This record gives sequence, structure tokens and C-alpha cells, in this order.
Amino acid sequence: MKNRQLVAVFLLAAALPIQSRVVNPGPQRTVRVKIAIDEEFRKQPLHLLKARKWVTTASQFFDKHFGLSFEVSEFKSWTSANSETALSGLLHDLYEAIPSGESEIVLGFTGQIGSDSAASGVAAYRHGYAVVKRMKNEYTTALTVTHELCHLFGAVDLEGELSIMDKDEPRFECDEFTRQIVRLHLGRGFDPAVFPLSAKGMVSALDSCLARKKLHRKEAGVPLMLAVIYLEMEDFEQAIKECLEAEKIAPRDPMIQELMSLASQKRQRLSPGWGARI
Repeated sequence: MKNRQLVAVFLLAAALPIQSRVVNPGPQRTVRVKIAIDEEFRKQPLHLLKARKWVTTASQFFDKHFGLSFEVSEFKSWTSANSETALSGLLHDLYEAIPSGESEIVLGFTGQIGSDSAASGVAAYRHGYAVVKRMKNEYTTALTVTHELCHLFGAVDLEGELSIMDKDEPRFECDEFTRQIVRLHLGRGFDPAVFPLSAKGMVSALDSCLARKKLHRKEAGVPLMLAVIYLEMEDFEQAIKECLEAEKIAPRDPMIQELMSLASQKRQRLSPGWGARI
């Protein structure tokens, strides 16, 4: 996963209004996962069995560290767009092609992206969609599935941690920062019109991310998560500042540019020159 692009696609539905409804996780929550497998990935022998096994491995990790589990609710065949050459494009294609239905998360497996691609997975934090590419090593695939599911619960790529979220060498361990962030998201819903955190949860997530920033590591996902939360809180100036911090670490990441553009547009609409707020 070395030199991988930022895998949490925070922007999808970032412009939607905040609502405060959050699912009560209770003592144990089981999240329903729909698995979508594209035509290239279906060429693998035992692909359904393998996909279920990888989700089971992720479920065991989440149950151990967070008291949450996953169950495979459905398998779907996915005809991925052959024109897409990046995981981010395939993520959007998956979202358009496979509705979540009664499931909460949609996890796509693709064989379309070559092994030379820097990224092995990508996730849409707000929507609850993720895509993982075909890899030769099944253990690495299980790590990637778990890593991407962590992104859906607010976790970000980290530097120098013995953790599932280490961006270069993830492992089946959990660092304290990731534990804090994921626990704040345990009751999240997956309706993109509803921000995953309550108002109180956003404040707690801000505190955790700001404390993490003080370590001065090259973790673009931390200021990017801060920017997403500030955008929801309508603190557009601070959202832009955090985007600029993220840009210093990952200058070529288009998601940072898009989020910064969105925050700038929202700030302009509140300026006196625009008149009434729209």
C-alpha cells in the first residue's frame, strides 16, 4: 500500500445538509454488507467463498476491537465500466450500478485494475461504498478489506503505526487514535443525506484529530477529516485551511482540491456580495 492515493473519498455527498439521526449501536451491532463482484474478478475460482471469507476476517477484527460485526446479506454481479482505469472511478461506477437496498454497506471487488496500481482499495465515507482490487496475496486482500471498512467508520491513513490503518504496512492491530475515531462512528447510519456523526460526535472527532495533528506526521487524511467536519459545521474558513494543510502532504490528490473548491463556493454564498444565503 506504499505511496497509495488517499483512499477515503470524503467528498461524495459532502454538500448535503446535516441531519442528526444516528443509529443506536446497542450492545452489539451487526452491519449488513452487500458484495458486488465485477466480471473480471469473477474469473477467479471460488470468488464468492473468498469474498465471504475476507468479510468474515474483517468482522472478527471489528468484533475484537469495537464490538461490531459484519454479515454478508447478498451477492451481486457487477458489470464494471471498462472505461474506468482508476479505483476512484470504479467506486463511482459501483455506486451508480449497485444500490444498497436493504444492506448498509456495499463492498465491490474488481479485477479490472492492474497490480501496478498504487492504491489497493478506495472507500466513500459518507455513502458506505468501498472497492477493493484483485491481489495475488489473499492475506493482503483481507487486510485491505478491513482497512477500507475502517475508512467507512471514519478512520484515516496513518504513518508509523502498528495498525490496520498504517498506510504502508497495515496489520491486524489497532492504534488508539483509530480506536477513538471508529468508536465515535459505531452508531452511524449510511444514508448519505445524514452526516455520520452527531453534533457531539463531531466535536469529539475534532478533538481527536487536532490532538493527532500535533504529532506532525505526514497524514493527509487527518486534516482532510477535519475539513469534512468543519464543512458540515459550516466553518468554511477553517475547512479551507485544513484542505491547504492536507495539500502540503498530498499535493496531487484531486479529492483535496474538490473539497477546497466546495468550501470556497459555500463561503462565497454566505458573503455579503451574494445577498441572501442560498
